Amino acid sequence: MNYEYIAAGISIINDIEYADGTFVKGRLGGCAIFAYGGIRYFTDSVLFLSSGGSDFFEYYGTYFKENNISKEGIYSDLPYTHHTLLKYEKDGTWSETSIYGEDYFAKQRENNRTSLKKLRPFLNENTKGLYLDAASQEEIFEEIKEIRKLSPDIRILWEPPTFSSKDSLMRDRVLQDILKCDCYSMNLDEASAFFGVNDRTQIIEKIMELDVPCFLREGENGSSWIEDKTIVSHAAIEPEKAVDVTGCGNTSAAAALYLRRENRSFEDIVYHANKAAAKCSRYEGPMPLK
Repeated sequence: MNYEYIAAGISIINDIEYADGTFVKGRLGGCAIFAYGGIRYFTDSVLFLSSGGSDFFEYYGTYFKENNISKEGIYSDLPYTHHTLLKYEKDGTWSETSIYGEDYFAKQRENNRTSLKKLRPFLNENTKGLYLDAASQEEIFEEIKEIRKLSPDIRILWEPPTFSSKDSLMRDRVLQDILKCDCYSMNLDEASAFFGVNDRTQIIEKIMELDVPCFLREGENGSSWIEDKTIVSHAAIEPEKAVDVTGCGNTSAAAALYLRRENRSFEDIVYHANKAAAKCSRYEGPMPLK
């Protein structure tokens, strides 16, 4: 089947221990499922591209079936899907460890990488957009030229992971990778660390200087689309009704990619991306897509 859009990223199963002692087991997570939802909010022509283990559909199967998601983009090359214990402390800090140990976590990290090999079967002249969840320095960034040969009209949005954005030693490489993409997305905290400034006005100035379209996520204050020295912002939609904000950033960033690629106005981009994030926030875990 041909897809106009691809949401590519990591899939995670989370066992969550909250600071009050509450424990949740087997919650679906990771960038891929939320980014997929952000595009599926608008179109059915989107592929869920991710990696898991042989147990992937023991956890994800019901969600895939209920929401009519194709299985063809799932690569199950290991015994177990990326599965972590996510523990929150009373001060808001958190830690995350693999339930299968560090050695297996290293195998999972390698298995989770998005690659041209995984993308190739789904790339063609009709491919419009790729949401890319990948760490800087991954091989995928050396393969973007080949991706564009296979899909000349593709637009790529990269959401650098927090650790890439905040590591000053990685800044030059992150910058090189941003310049290979058509647009990117960061939240305010990540952008502040990446550009080395604290004030929102200064952050926006730095983004404009870089001159690559950016979807800037601003939490409860909403989001902004910045392109061609222009910024359009929109407040978050009913943030007080949020139940769980996990994945809202992935959802809205992927939605912004779709809206920009469909040539919607900057006002439409931020408004409708915020609407997608608002829907995501109403649910614990990934939102229903019907």
